[in-house]
Amino acid sequence: MKTKIIAIAIVAIMAMPFIAHGQETDSIAVESKSELSFAEQPRNEITASIGVVSAFGGVFDFFKVVFEGVGNSIGNNYKTDTKFIGTYGLDYYYQVNKWFRPGAKIVYEGLTTTVRDSTNAIVNHYNTSTLSIMPSVQFSYLNKKHVKLYSGIDIGLGTIFDDNKQSSGTSSTFCAFNLTVIGIRVGNDNIYGMVETNIGMDALIKGGFGVRF
Repeated sequence: MKTKIIAIAIVAIMAMPFIAHGQETDSIAVESKSELSFAEQPRNEITASIGVVSAFGGVFDFFKVVFEGVGNSIGNNYKTDTKFIGTYGLDYYYQVNKWFRPGAKIVYEGLTTTVRDSTNAIVNHYNTSTLSIMPSVQFSYLNKKHVKLYSGIDIGLGTIFDDNKQSSGTSSTFCAFNLTVIGIRVGNDNIYGMVETNIGMDALIKGGFGVRF
């Protein structure tokens, strides 16, 4: 009996290196499969979005138009009516790895302001819009199968276009900046939805849809 137990123990000890080698091989195979699956995933991303007023384009233009309206209304009892057209974006990114995406974005924002006198007649009408083109980078800090959390930074050029009823249109170019505080993407390898909060030229809150290819 003791001889059988000793023989079984010897066989088990001799088999342990082969078992360990088999487990290591399986682990490497799983890791290689994971890397291969990421390599086969679509890397190009295009997103179209719409949002509310931006921190710069909307708020800056709003106060600019309001102050001009106040200046024109002193002693005239004028009133202003401002309407935001919205903020629209088109983004492109390339997924270098699981956490880093360089790319670029185009952001357009507009508003209109109508100045009326005490008889409700139109005294002036302003059209103000902002167009920004910015190289961009995004960093993902949560990468699940269907959910991604990320932040980003954009720096480029912006142009403000001003046009009103009483004078010819003007434009000015400036350095455009935007910080994506937090964004979330939900979807699969080909189609996703997104929501972002931004400070800068892009919308304070925006949502949209995108495709990967």
